[in-house]
Amino acid sequence: MTQPPTPPNGDQPQPDPHQPPQSPPQQFQGYHAPREQNPNAAGFFRALFDFSFRSFVTIKFAAIIYGIALLLIGILALVGIIVSFITMTEEPAAGLLMLLLVLVAAPFYLILIRLTLELYVSMIRTAQNTAATTTELENLRRELAERR
Repeated sequence: MTQPPTPPNGDQPQPDPHQPPQSPPQQFQGYHAPREQNPNAAGFFRALFDFSFRSFVTIKFAAIIYGIALLLIGILALVGIIVSFITMTEEPAAGLLMLLLVLVAAPFYLILIRLTLELYVSMIRTAQNTAATTTELENLRRELAERR
């Protein structure tokens, strides 16, 4: 029979590296993941006139702004296509160039607006997650200080 290796300090045996890790000590089982903050907690007008910028309206209106941009770009593209066909009857090369320009510019601006809105929303969500993490860390530090 082989004996397990003795630890160098002689106090506690070393854990077996082939065993799954044990659950955390009892003192940390009361810790919970941060609750998701309700983005609609502050009313729109209250958030709009919040000069400390603790409430964000960007996420609430990103979909509306994108819908308006999609509608405006669609209308402008339709007008541009109609104008290019009218121009084609008088000057075919200029009308064709205008048509190609409209067909390239409309999706380009739609993609640009989408990327910009996604950037703003991701920055706001990062700020919210950072604030939630900070709050949870402060709560955990306070709990640990109370236990000592």
